[in-house]
Amino acid sequence: MVLKRVFTTTILILLSFFCFTLCGKELLSVERGSLFLQIVKQPENTILVEFNIERGDYFYLDYTHSSDLTPVHDIFQINEQDEIVLLEEDYYWYGAGLEFHPDANAHISYDDKKTKVSLYRVFPHFLLRVGRVAGHVITCKKQRVFLKDIAKGGSLVWIRVIRK
Repeated sequence: MVLKRVFTTTILILLSFFCFTLCGKELLSVERGSLFLQIVKQPENTILVEFNIERGDYFYLDYTHSSDLTPVHDIFQINEQDEIVLLEEDYYWYGAGLEFHPDANAHISYDDKKTKVSLYRVFPHFLLRVGRVAGHVITCKKQRVFLKDIAKGGSLVWIRVIRK
C-alpha cells in the first residue's frame, strides 16, 4: 500500500514536471491579453489614442525641430519585452535634443542632406510635450495621429505600451 502511494506520487510529480516543461510558460504567462501602444494625457492619465500592436511592430514620430525648423523622423519598434525601442533618428541639421553624442552607442552616417543615427535605445515609455510649432505626428499601422488634434500644444503625454 505504501509502495503504491509512493509510486503514484512519483508518477504525478513526473507528469507535472513534464507538463510544466512543455506548456508551463503559456500557463503561467503574464502575457495574456492584447498589446497596445497608447498616447496618454498627463497628469490626468487619460488615454487619448491607442493602437492594437504586436511585438516587432514599428511606429514613427515625425515633427519639426522647434529651433531649427527642420524635419525629424524617428523610427521605433516594439521589442520582445513589450518595450519601445528607438532604432533610428533622421534629421537635416543637428539641433538641441537630437541624438549625436559619440558615447551614445549609436552609428551616425551622413549623406548630402541628412544625418542618420542608428541606435538601440530602450524605453519602457517616454514623456513628450506636444509642440506648439513641432506638429508632432505619430504613425502606427498606417494610421496617422496629429498630436495637436488630440491635445493642446504644451500638454504632456506619455507614449507607452501596455497589455490588457
